[in-house]
Amino acid sequence: MKQMVLVFMLLLARSSFAQTREIPQNIRSAFAGTWQQKEKHFINTVKIQFEPGKEYAIFTDIGSGVAPAKILQATVSGNLLVIPARQEVNDFIEMEIIKGCLHLRSRPTIWNKDGTSVNDSVMPVETCIFKRIGKNKVTIRKANK
Repeated sequence: MKQMVLVFMLLLARSSFAQTREIPQNIRSAFAGTWQQKEKHFINTVKIQFEPGKEYAIFTDIGSGVAPAKILQATVSGNLLVIPARQEVNDFIEMEIIKGCLHLRSRPTIWNKDGTSVNDSVMPVETCIFKRIGKNKVTIRKANK
């Protein structure tokens, strides 16, 4: 009986550690890199990077380069990268690769006085299409133990 309790305690202790979900390599290679959207009067640039062992992507909105870059964390949801809305920081953003282009869709978020978002599914979605200008090498390094 003591052995069974010991085995149960070991299994319980092992499962209590936080488990990170590794982002699949095909998602990493599809999204990683520098992307640009060229318009008549401006160029908008974003950069997407992945760090080994992290379950999120680092999304850097460089913009036109005049203002400081904005850095956000994007999580994977199926074949999309999603940046949840944060009050006074950013709107809801989802990104998808279609025919080699990055389709970035943003939806404005309305907040009530309590700081919770109001039903924003009725808000219009703005889509920007970016073309890849640089591809970052995606390397997965194993941590030394």
